[in-house]
Amino acid sequence: MGLPLSVLAEGEGAARATPVTTVRVEAADLREVTHVRASIESVNAPTLHGKVAAEVVEILVDEGDPVKRGQVLARLDDEGFRLDKEAAEADIARLEATLANQLLTLERDRKLFKKGLIPDDKLDASRTAVKQTRASIVHAKALLKKAEYQLSHTVIEAPLDGIVQARMVSVGDYINPMSPASKPLFQIVDTRHLRARLYFPDILAARLRPGLPVTLIQGADRVETRISQLLPMIDDASLAKIALADFDNVRNWPPGLHISADVVLSEHHGVPAVPEGVLVRRPSGLVVYRLAADGETVREVRVKVGIHEGGRVEIIDGLRPGDEVVLDGAAYLSDGVKVAPTTATEPAR
Repeated sequence: MGLPLSVLAEGEGAARATPVTTVRVEAADLREVTHVRASIESVNAPTLHGKVAAEVVEILVDEGDPVKRGQVLARLDDEGFRLDKEAAEADIARLEATLANQLLTLERDRKLFKKGLIPDDKLDASRTAVKQTRASIVHAKALLKKAEYQLSHTVIEAPLDGIVQARMVSVGDYINPMSPASKPLFQIVDTRHLRARLYFPDILAARLRPGLPVTLIQGADRVETRISQLLPMIDDASLAKIALADFDNVRNWPPGLHISADVVLSEHHGVPAVPEGVLVRRPSGLVVYRLAADGETVREVRVKVGIHEGGRVEIIDGLRPGDEVVLDGAAYLSDGVKVAPTTATEPAR
């Protein structure tokens, strides 16, 4: 005896149902992240030059030595400047003594002039002598300041805490800052405060701004910082838009290191998100297959996507949080197809 037609129809329908796994659309926080190359440099790496012409008589540090701000690095011959200082001091003392006598003479001549005992040209001569001596004192004091300035710059000091990157002079070298062939003395590098130079493709230039979060990456090490500055021009050598990100050197990275960086271009909070695997490309565009209210059929839904992060994608239009969509098997479906759904064990990532 044959089976009832209703039983046959039920069996055939069950056979036609496509087995699929489904996931629910989640409300998620997503970040749009771009991965770029970067290089590390010191924020402060001054090159020290001599300010006076003199011979190097003592070198107290070498390349690789740590130094503190104010530490003496080298000394230049100061004998000539000391003699200039002593001469200026002697001139000032002599001129001040002369001025004291001239002031006494001027006062005496004023009294004599009032009594009509001397002519006016004699009084004028006394006044002129005082003015000339005062001018000479001003000049001598200027020479003293110059000698003191030159003398102070015979001692070369570190302008900051750091490490000697380069020593360009030796004892016996003659330093002449006015000469075109003049060479620097030292380069000091501050390794505590560093800067990352980030290289972006020019297509992203309009989206960059100070304050964007940056994760600097060197092997397993990570340093969090933010973009601090943007350089105005595209770099000729790399054809890249360059951004700068300052940071404290907590990982003891050396300046000159080449690393990579993740930069957050935008952040969207509480947006519908699905695994990238639910997306199917059709001639009409990207679609997903949403489980219908009957739980047995699917509807083809065209979607507009946004941020991709960690295997998840933002759905800008077409789905809402809580919708159930097909993950495994989606590529083989079409609108209205009957399915046999099971819930995926993995979350929407």
